[in-house]
Amino acid sequence: MRDLRLAHLLRGLVVALLLALLWTGGSEARDLREIAAGELLLTARELVYDFAARTVTARGEVELSTRGYRLRADELRYEERTGKLVARGAVELVSPEGSSIFAEELEVSEDLARGFVRHIAARLDDETRIAANLGVRYRGRYTVFEKAVYSPCPVCEAEAGEPFWQVRAARVVHDAETRTLTYENAVLAIMGVPVFWLPYFSHPDPTVERRTGFLVPSIGTDSELGFTFEAPYYIALAENRDLTLKPMVATRSGPKLEVEFRDLEPFGRTEVTASAAYAREYQRKPGRDRDRTLRGHVEAEGRYVLNETDRLGLRLHLASDNTYLEAYDIDDSDILENRLTFERFSGRDYGLLAAYAFQGLREDDDQGTIPVAAPLAELRMRSAPLLWGSHWTIDAGLRALTRSQGLDSRRLSAELGYELPMLGPIGDMWRLRASLRADLYAIDGDPETLGGGPNRFEARLLPGLYLNWRWPLVGTRGDWQYMVEPNLAVMLASRGGNDADIPDEDSVSSEFDETNLFAPSRFAGLDRVEEGMRVAYGLRFAARQPGGAAVNGLVGQLFQPDPADVFPENSGLEGRVSDVVGQLDLRPSPVLTLGYRFRFAPSDFSFRRSQIGADFGPRRLRFRVNYLRLADEPEAGFEREREQVVGGVRLGLTDELTVGAELRYDLSEDEAISNSFGLLYRNPCFTLTLGLERRFTAKGELEDETTLKIRIAFAGLGDIEATSALLP
Repeated sequence: MRDLRLAHLLRGLVVALLLALLWTGGSEARDLREIAAGELLLTARELVYDFAARTVTARGEVELSTRGYRLRADELRYEERTGKLVARGAVELVSPEGSSIFAEELEVSEDLARGFVRHIAARLDDETRIAANLGVRYRGRYTVFEKAVYSPCPVCEAEAGEPFWQVRAARVVHDAETRTLTYENAVLAIMGVPVFWLPYFSHPDPTVERRTGFLVPSIGTDSELGFTFEAPYYIALAENRDLTLKPMVATRSGPKLEVEFRDLEPFGRTEVTASAAYAREYQRKPGRDRDRTLRGHVEAEGRYVLNETDRLGLRLHLASDNTYLEAYDIDDSDILENRLTFERFSGRDYGLLAAYAFQGLREDDDQGTIPVAAPLAELRMRSAPLLWGSHWTIDAGLRALTRSQGLDSRRLSAELGYELPMLGPIGDMWRLRASLRADLYAIDGDPETLGGGPNRFEARLLPGLYLNWRWPLVGTRGDWQYMVEPNLAVMLASRGGNDADIPDEDSVSSEFDETNLFAPSRFAGLDRVEEGMRVAYGLRFAARQPGGAAVNGLVGQLFQPDPADVFPENSGLEGRVSDVVGQLDLRPSPVLTLGYRFRFAPSDFSFRRSQIGADFGPRRLRFRVNYLRLADEPEAGFEREREQVVGGVRLGLTDELTVGAELRYDLSEDEAISNSFGLLYRNPCFTLTLGLERRFTAKGELEDETTLKIRIAFAGLGDIEATSALLP
């Protein structure tokens, strides 16, 4: 009989685990009994059996442990006739996940359908807390808290027990089936001060990661749009699929609706965003009154794995006009890219079949002259290692460019290469590459004007030889580790490859700097080629100290015995001896980082490119300065010298509060480009972001513009990402 009574006791005590289920969605009674079937330990100072009343009572430092759950109380009493468990005095239940529930008194039925708790306080895994005078459970589903307080904020002694923010409600109802918390007569208090009252509202409990409902709204002011208000609505379509609706109203413009769809499948992901606004029309030049019209955009991107070797990608990005994306702060791109790609990866080989189209959003862009690239195909093949580690390469490509106005061209290219790496006797490293490339062009138009013209074919054969030598020398001096590496590259190519009848579609813009000094070609594409002999030489160096100090850099130059006239004026490559290019990065301590990029003419030591950057200051006060100066390059489309400075500061007033400011100034025009200010306050349960920007760049109807945005997020009541370019 004694063993039977003890078994009844253990069965009844386990139902105390009900409290842990109030926030995890609820469970059936049989689940609790399955837990009890494992190891269970009960300790108490006194254990009393009342055979007449059929009750078992444990008193004094009572602790019940099973499968990671621990229940403590001053007294536990189980009534076998009614199946009721009563726990009194400093009741505490700790779950395996670390959440804790405290109460003065607990009473619960054996079937878990009914129960109440007096003076309950709960702390969940994510520091979320709920406290109430009384908690009642009924129908096995609902738990009602009377005079409750909810907050996800941690409480420290310095705050005198007050969380940063909390919701006080006359009643809070938790639905274990829908996992929803509903508040009646609720007051939001920040730092103990009531700031907002709602008669009724609800939100998912902390166990819900995603739920259909409103997200935190955003408000702002804009000189073009006026006062703006956006209230996003999130729809959870499935575990792997969702939809977000973002309606927005603006006092100086019409309403806008943005729709964002996301889908994740085992074979890939899809993201689609589209918007439409009944707003004031776009003007290429401001001045007249603007009527209301429909404006909008669409952006879609997908990446799919078809099988072990094949990949499919797509991107669609279109706007109704040049200024819509910028006016509504969606995107500030000048060119929108649309593409469809199919890729195959097979061992060392790679293949690509693609189509590209672009939309130009600059005021001087003529969409009719922007080509569509379709098809665009590439094939890259590399042999297995041969004698001495050498290998063969095959690179082939097909490009077709079509315009609605002007020149159309087709290019078929193929290059056969042989590479041989070598290690010298003194630790020096060699790389030899011999290549032969053939290009065939079909041209419909005039390459000089990009306008109309006769149809014709052009072909060329381009042999080349590339030899690179470098000698890395490493050593230590004191606690410094250093590396010095002299570098030499010799390039040989045939002449006559830059026929004026061959259009230049992919090499119009070229920049000579330290990144391409030792490259086989300074051109980004294939339409233009470097001819004759070129010799690049330079020195790379680096040094580091365990304390964090470091310095590294590169300086070099290019020599051409018989330069070809293929580079524009002031490019740095138009003479026998090129400009000197280099970089220097210096970090003497954690509070100072310096960077310098340069290109200067050795004939008169005039700097054609200077870029200086500095990041300095202690952790809480950081300054950033960047200065850029570029010489004029008329043939590249830059008729004047460009000079710009950017300065920024970030101040951490406290661990939670950071402010920052940034200024962009055009020194060549003696005018400001933009001024901006940002504020970020963030603690574990609250985020406030404020951004103020003044831009002085006109585009279409967008003249000098001031934008102010404020975003607020309360943890647990809504999810929002607070980001700022000023406060990374």
